[in-house]
Amino acid sequence: MLEVKNLSLKKRGCQILDKISLQLLPQRCTLLLGKSGSGKTSLLRCLAQVERGYEGEILIDSQKLDQLSSQNRCRTVGFVPQSFALFPHLDVLDNCAYALRILMRQSRAEASRQAREALNSLGMEELATARPHELSGGQQQRVAIARALVLKPQFLLFDEPTSALDPENTELFLSILQKLQSQGTGIVISSQDMAFARQLQGNAIFLEQGMIVEQQEISALPTESKLGKFLKPSIL
Repeated sequence: MLEVKNLSLKKRGCQILDKISLQLLPQRCTLLLGKSGSGKTSLLRCLAQVERGYEGEILIDSQKLDQLSSQNRCRTVGFVPQSFALFPHLDVLDNCAYALRILMRQSRAEASRQAREALNSLGMEELATARPHELSGGQQQRVAIARALVLKPQFLLFDEPTSALDPENTELFLSILQKLQSQGTGIVISSQDMAFARQLQGNAIFLEQGMIVEQQEISALPTESKLGKFLKPSIL
């Protein structure tokens, strides 16, 4: 279990996150909703340890996440940012193998083998020698997912994952999420794509001014709730 206790974050005197507490479970999908500036991306960045200037605690099985080694943190949480952040000078295979070689100190041959396995699982093995600029948005996303998956994280975080996807690739992404959950991976998603959000199964959390103001199962949302009203435009 990934647990957040009284998480707060300030930047340039502004309160970005304010005493957030929540629990994230393996095999579960947690959806972060809220208007722009509500703190969704900042929360993901803290969970991924990209943002380290927070107060409070992020725990994995009662251990502080920021006190784990880099290798163990990567085995705990993987992060797929909205921009995908692929290395433009590396081909697809080397993008996926990079962390295994540099962080996990694996041989080039072993890192490439595991990277190929991850790419194969997402139908991307034929594009192993392509550069990121040669790929579509959906293909870049699958490479970014494969790059995270090679480290076998317990939880995988996605920031606005459908912003660059057409409907066909959005459906493909949904099937990837279902497969990851069936394999035991916990999923956390920040999204403003309401049509996409309505198709997820799991827990929805509504953020407002850096605070959690409501959380409930997506399938059981009453239309009069903040979450229900936020999702409602997708089904009008």
